[in-house]
Amino acid sequence: MKKSLFALAAVSAFAGVAQAQSSVTVYGLVDAGVGVTNIDYNTVQKQNQTTIGGFQSGNGTGNLSGSRLGFRGVEDLGGGDRAGFVLETAINYNNATAPTVAATMTDVAGATNATMFGNVRQAYASLGNSKFGELRIGTQNSLLKDATEGFDPQGGPNMTGSGSLYQQGTVTRYSQAATYQAPTMAGITLRVQTTVDGTASNNGGATAANAVPTSNRSSSASLDFTQGPIKVGGIYERRTTWALNVGTAAAAASGGAGNGFNQMVAVGPGGTLSAIAPSINYYALGASYDLKMVKPAVLYYNQSVNGANTQQSGTTSGVLFGLTAPLSAALTVTASYTGGKVTNNNTGVYDTAGMQFVANYNLSKRTGVYAGYGSTDWKSKIPTTTASVTYQQYTIGMRHTF
Repeated sequence: MKKSLFALAAVSAFAGVAQAQSSVTVYGLVDAGVGVTNIDYNTVQKQNQTTIGGFQSGNGTGNLSGSRLGFRGVEDLGGGDRAGFVLETAINYNNATAPTVAATMTDVAGATNATMFGNVRQAYASLGNSKFGELRIGTQNSLLKDATEGFDPQGGPNMTGSGSLYQQGTVTRYSQAATYQAPTMAGITLRVQTTVDGTASNNGGATAANAVPTSNRSSSASLDFTQGPIKVGGIYERRTTWALNVGTAAAAASGGAGNGFNQMVAVGPGGTLSAIAPSINYYALGASYDLKMVKPAVLYYNQSVNGANTQQSGTTSGVLFGLTAPLSAALTVTASYTGGKVTNNNTGVYDTAGMQFVANYNLSKRTGVYAGYGSTDWKSKIPTTTASVTYQQYTIGMRHTF
């Protein structure tokens, strides 16, 4: 009897150890509020829109943050080794249906984001070691996104503002990426990333019907130093044989990251457009200092589209200045301003400016209410070929994390 009890206790102990070595966490964020959008296109055409729920985004409905649902797992393999995974999807709770139509799995107009689950935000497996670092394979944030948003007081929100400028035309998430993160030493962390798009190509002979002799690829590296209240970081990314995501005037007005507006004007506002850019280079440098009562930050960014000739080449660049002020244990105010410019063929095309103000009041550790204002201004330097655009958004809402 005593032996049986001893064996049972031993099995229970081993089961407890195994359970401690592996864990899975369910997490998420829901952002809901009311937003107002005003667009002034060349002082002639104006557009106003009120949204209840949150601004639409393939990365999750929300006014400040994209709503999401995620699963995170980690297993201790012993000897300092570990394995893990992250599966994170966007949540579109507005469901993209008409206001008077019941929410269904498919919108009556066949619109995107018609289902509750939107784009894959992250989906990768990882293998790491305490001495040698970690390797991640799969869909994940671009190093450019993580590095630049680290100096944005609001961390790249859905609402227009500074992020609409330093992320303009960039890729914030890659679906086929490999990322290596070295162990942090003396406050310094190095990360490198490479991505492909999986496009079939042909190296000789007839090109197959489903093959394209170009391929979108990127390579990037980031370095940051954190010591006490000081943070300094930099990022460099190079995309090669890149198919430009050309924006329209309406998309240009939205100022959202990834619509290719900066690429459109850079490679030819007058209509000279190259569908494939031989290379696009992006680099940024940032710094912040936490003074407890206020945290100032600065970020310089520069993106150059290198076309087949000068007519198809240009740059977007600027400087972000940000402040974070915790006015009390519950109330935090953030503000940012970005001034920049867009050039084509060494000629100024736009002077750009973005600003953002957000007040967030925490009701608990997981729930907060907020009010915010953001604007992005594109002032044309060549009125005969490009239009000036002003984009403004106002919002109030709440965020809950779990």
